[in-house]
Amino acid sequence: MGAVMNRVAALQASRLSRLAARLSLMAYGPNAQESRDPKLYRVLVHSLFSSPTSIILSNVVGAAISLFCWKSSGNPIFLPIFWLTAVIVALRIVTVWRYHAAIRRREQTDEEIRAWDREFFIGATAFSAVLGMMCFIALAWTDDIPSHIITIVAAIAFSAGYVARNAGRPIFVIVQLLAFCAPMAIGLSEAEQPFYSAISGFIAFFIITNIAIAFSLNRNLLELAAARKRSETLATSLRSKNLTLDSALNSMMHGLVMFNARLELELANLRFAEMYRLGAEDLTPGTLLTRMLDRLIAAQVLAPAAARDLGEVCRRALRSGQTNEIEIMTERGQIFVVHAEVTGDGGILMVTEDATERKAAAAQIERLAHSDNLTGLPNRFRFNQVLRKVCAEATGGRDKSFAVLYIDLDNFKSINDSLGHECGDQLLVQVAERLQTVLSQGELVARFGGDEFLLLSRPKRPEDAVATAERILEAMRTPFDLAGRTLYVTTSVGIALIPEHGDDPSDVLRAADMALYAAKAAGRNTVVMFEPQLAENLNTRRELEQDLREACRTGKLFLHYQPIVNLRSRRVVSYEALMRWEHPTRGFVPPSDFIPIAEQTGLIVEMGEWAIRRACMDARNWPADVSVAVNVSAFQFKSTAGLISAVKDALLISRLPANRLELEVTESLLIEDQEASLEAIQALHRIGVRFSLDDFGIGYSSLAYLARYPFSKVKIDRTFAQHVTSDGPSRSIIEVVCQLADRLGMQVVVEGIESEQQRREVEALGAEQAQGYLFGKPQPVAQLVPRQDAA
Repeated sequence: MGAVMNRVAALQASRLSRLAARLSLMAYGPNAQESRDPKLYRVLVHSLFSSPTSIILSNVVGAAISLFCWKSSGNPIFLPIFWLTAVIVALRIVTVWRYHAAIRRREQTDEEIRAWDREFFIGATAFSAVLGMMCFIALAWTDDIPSHIITIVAAIAFSAGYVARNAGRPIFVIVQLLAFCAPMAIGLSEAEQPFYSAISGFIAFFIITNIAIAFSLNRNLLELAAARKRSETLATSLRSKNLTLDSALNSMMHGLVMFNARLELELANLRFAEMYRLGAEDLTPGTLLTRMLDRLIAAQVLAPAAARDLGEVCRRALRSGQTNEIEIMTERGQIFVVHAEVTGDGGILMVTEDATERKAAAAQIERLAHSDNLTGLPNRFRFNQVLRKVCAEATGGRDKSFAVLYIDLDNFKSINDSLGHECGDQLLVQVAERLQTVLSQGELVARFGGDEFLLLSRPKRPEDAVATAERILEAMRTPFDLAGRTLYVTTSVGIALIPEHGDDPSDVLRAADMALYAAKAAGRNTVVMFEPQLAENLNTRRELEQDLREACRTGKLFLHYQPIVNLRSRRVVSYEALMRWEHPTRGFVPPSDFIPIAEQTGLIVEMGEWAIRRACMDARNWPADVSVAVNVSAFQFKSTAGLISAVKDALLISRLPANRLELEVTESLLIEDQEASLEAIQALHRIGVRFSLDDFGIGYSSLAYLARYPFSKVKIDRTFAQHVTSDGPSRSIIEVVCQLADRLGMQVVVEGIESEQQRREVEALGAEQAQGYLFGKPQPVAQLVPRQDAA
């Protein structure tokens, strides 16, 4: 019977050992539930390390048991078991210390938690296995009863401790129980003491009971963790709701305060305290409204009248049961809009909106709706409002007359393009300031858009309107200073009278616009009064503009050349290229008619570039000592890079030497933008292109231009040649210019020579070259070759 029980016990112990080995492979790491809830897994792992004192004491006791068995049995095998146990105990103590140090430093990651779980399991399992081995040796290899007793008691005690301390990880408990109890069961079955084999049979029931207890404790622990989590979630939710409510109240843009039916304070948010400059002591629950109002008066937040109005709006809401609203102003000038309404429990909810910025914004919107944002002048909308009223007055039999002056800056687009929009805006601001200086009482000036301005005046006579326009032109003659750059700007003005030229705003503006168009067509910087003929002229001009565009597109423009001769040798030294246009129905169109149109529309740039290319191609077939002169418009200099590129391309394609190309510029170009013109002239002069100053003697005729610009030639205007035989001043001017040019190393060309007497006079005064009908009229290029030596 004993042998059978021994075999049964051994079989059970063997099965328990194999089960322990399999469980050890799956013991650490989170299970499915714990994987779904990493926080729960973190709590369970922490429970393993939660009692470091009990872990250390139990491990030290385990090591001490091996010493006791060695002393009691005298078997030396227990000594190495002691040292092995001591090493494991030391490592476990280090693990526990490292874990608590780590969690004090920072929160551990999920991967780090799994590592701590694994490290605890390995240490605990190793400790259990060594104690199990010691128990087996004490029972199977010795007959020492004290050793038997202490190892069995230790096994039972440690098993109970495992269940209590490691219930958070029941798989740990199973592995440790099996690692401890399986060797003990085997040792009992092999011991020679009576009834030991029977005791080993109860080990399985002991293990099963402890496992059941472990799982029960684990369930309780999980339920406790879940309950704690629910409690924390609920507490967090309540805190969040309270914080949300507080945050909602305190982050409101408006001040909010609640009073009960006795007008005692119940609640006030931070914004209310900030708006009314009240402290926490002024907003304690139960404070009467009247006391709060007295505090506002004493602190000079509200004037007494405003405080009374604030109290009355609350009382009126209580009496009527309806929402009441009032607008008050603080002593600092803030505008508060106060809404008071009755709450469900009969109290008062008062909401205060700081409407200062809103009111200011509304005023700003109103101002912007009627004024120009850049200049501050009335805008188009405001001017039209006034104009409608004025037209109604003028046609209402009140014997009143008005005038609309349409003002436009000449060449503003080119200024904007060349100097940039910022400079353009600065110019508009300065123009607006100057326009306001010429206003008389009762007159209105407005910015109509872009560089256009409108002035509404009440002239007694049409001449008074013209005088106002002349004052505007005079105000613009002073140069403008734009960021250190001196700029000359001219203005054109068109005038329409009310009711003479229209009694409807649109008709009046149309008439003023046509007059302005005529002023620009007349050469700009002038004033034109509307007359019916302008409408017809405008239509004709617009038709001519369309035809000119078509001529440019289809190549209907051509060049004629007029010779410039050396007065001493009588030989042709240069030809001036002059643009011509033969209209299919109008016939020959004078340059004085189509060149201004080209300049106004911007076509002059395209036409000028074509003229330079064509002239260079024609001149390459002339003698090497004959140059070609081409007029360059001021508009072409607005794009300095474009002009330089066009000239270089023309020279490259034609292979004409640069010194045989001469570009003629007028003083108006130098006046409009000296910096841009100087830059372009110097750049082209560096590659060999020569420049001449055309029409010298008219306009400003500043000698400073001769010193500053690299001119090789000065062309004296034809008006001096016409009077050279009879007018002393004309002779003197020609003589002085010739002497000055000679000193500066420049040649002088006198234009408009039509008689032999004029030729002799200008030659005697020192002129080197001359141009005029005496030497030849402008001719096509094909007719020039036979005249090279005949000039």
